[in-house]
Amino acid sequence: ASKTSPCAALRPSCAFPTANRALPRRERLLLCRSSIGEEVGGAWIDLTKLVTGGGSNHSPYDELASEIGKQIYVDLAGWHLYSRDMTAGPGLKMDQALARQLGPKAAERLSERDIEDVLKKIQVKAGAGKLKVSLYDVMPSMCVGDLTKIVEDFGRN
Repeated sequence: ASKTSPCAALRPSCAFPTANRALPRRERLLLCRSSIGEEVGGAWIDLTKLVTGGGSNHSPYDELASEIGKQIYVDLAGWHLYSRDMTAGPGLKMDQALARQLGPKAAERLSERDIEDVLKKIQVKAGAGKLKVSLYDVMPSMCVGDLTKIVEDFGRN
């Protein structure tokens, strides 16, 4: 007769042979859920997806987006608003939008002029949408140069 885990008293379907004791403690706990039910386990998994990003919405340009988000900002009356904090659209941050626009072209060795052309096409809403300006118009020249360098570095790697 094989021995069963202490959880077996709580829920008979939870029992597993002692051969499974070789599993790490965390895995044994996940295998041996208490009588609380499947919904708790499912909720825990949903929570981990939320915290870790859920494995969705990943693109090949995530690393590029991260660098853009850390270094590229717009200047509004002396305030620096980083692209990672700007919304480009529903569920899309500006750093991700820029990475998706510039990433596929990075291998073509884009010039600063090419980057400027892309930035001029992206409209940024201000004043709750009362004013629309191009991203280029609110981005310091230094950031345009930095963005060009970031895209060049990404294209080399």
